[in-house]
Amino acid sequence: MILRSPKSLVLPVVAALGLLPATAAVAATAGTATTTATTATAISWAACTGLPVPTTGLECGKLTVPLDHDRPNPGTVDVAVIRAKATGTRTGSLVMNFGGGGDGVVILAATHQKYAALREHYDLVSFDPRGSGDTSPMACGSDATIDRLFAVNPGVRNPADRKAFLRETAAFARECEKGSGKLLPHAGMGDTARDMDRLRAALGENKLNYYGLSLGSVLGGVYATLHPQRAGRIVLDAGLNPRQSVVEVEKQLVRTSQLSYEDFLAWCVEKGCDLGKDTKEANSAVEGLIEQLKRKPLKVGDRRLGASSAITTLVGAGNGVEYWKELETRLAQAIKGEGKPLLDLADGMLGRQDNTYDPFGIFGSVPYNSGVYCRDRERPAVRDLPRIEAELTRISPIFGQLSPTTAFLIPVCAQWPVPVDPEGRTVKHTGPAPIVVISSEKDTAAPTQEAAKLARQLTNGVLVTYGGNLHGAYPAGGPCIAGVVEGYLLNGKVPAKGTSCPAA
Repeated sequence: MILRSPKSLVLPVVAALGLLPATAAVAATAGTATTTATTATAISWAACTGLPVPTTGLECGKLTVPLDHDRPNPGTVDVAVIRAKATGTRTGSLVMNFGGGGDGVVILAATHQKYAALREHYDLVSFDPRGSGDTSPMACGSDATIDRLFAVNPGVRNPADRKAFLRETAAFARECEKGSGKLLPHAGMGDTARDMDRLRAALGENKLNYYGLSLGSVLGGVYATLHPQRAGRIVLDAGLNPRQSVVEVEKQLVRTSQLSYEDFLAWCVEKGCDLGKDTKEANSAVEGLIEQLKRKPLKVGDRRLGASSAITTLVGAGNGVEYWKELETRLAQAIKGEGKPLLDLADGMLGRQDNTYDPFGIFGSVPYNSGVYCRDRERPAVRDLPRIEAELTRISPIFGQLSPTTAFLIPVCAQWPVPVDPEGRTVKHTGPAPIVVISSEKDTAAPTQEAAKLARQLTNGVLVTYGGNLHGAYPAGGPCIAGVVEGYLLNGKVPAKGTSCPAA
């Protein structure tokens, strides 16, 4: 999952991690290479319209794929696609996936300028994976349902809180089933990988050249496993281990949120903190506020500031100093009994306005990520949730609590209405093409040890490390990383084993 907003579509990562067009069905079982030819269907390209970012010079289109690639009769899905055509001598198409949340169309529209070196020779192409953006988005999480989720206390250790929280979480899952029941059994990475092969064929490419970030690294690995002979030059940035369970994924994200929060506290104390004279006192003040809000939410007009909304504002600590200034002030006001400023900050994070939630708010990626992770990954049982939460709160007393914006996949997947399919977490590439996996050594959301596991699962994966903390080292990681990525994607130069780039 990625914190997103219409003004800045890719902000610091807080959960993961946050993924076309045809007539011939492509069938494969988990871990089995697909060799059936894919029939290309043309994409009708036209100027992009209706996106919340400038789209001058970009083209958009739709491509129809089977809902079920094994059985074409149940229906189809129209996949939204976008293209930024090559500015120089074109050598082919580069498909890009930006990770959790999907929404590849909007993200490429907002960020294509960053990839000018690649665009000189490639048409940059992205798409909204099924269940996201404008590709049959998951119809769950109505505004009223989200309001109720934030109105109940987070956490499941207290029996009364557990009953209320699981009731509202189950209501969210039921909405997903009611609104997207046909899609849920076909929302995993295996399905999206087959869609991506249809896209490759529609673009007229014999092999898929691909850049995948974060959860997009898993998609690239699954694609290469299902279609080993059609894997071209592939780079997987902020590599993730597809075999991690839902609980293991959320543990990583809890650690990430806790570290960002600790950075906020350290900054606050260093400059003179309204919350306390040292980090211990400031943290006690924040934790005390959350516990107080559980007992008695602060009234704000006809609404209330509850503990889950307060925790949501703390999740935003990864956004840096400018956000910290607002966070400190509004936390201090809430501690004094004035709840509106902090609730307004939570609403801004969630994109809540006029009783509706913007799909690019922090909760906006939850439906898509639920569809993917709950379909693909090992997931917990409801009876185990108190024990799991106890483990998480040992990592972070605040972010280890199950809430709508912290570790929410755990209770949702425990109550998900369709069974797990391991295909979307099965990576074992046996084709001839090397695959480059990049890991930032200080990226707690995508630890190097997990990226190394992905590289090993690829059999011929080549791991490159970056000394910084970027979630996605390219292109911001400097000339060394740029040389690795562009050297391989543009010229086929495979980096040497053990390549490491210093932090920029």
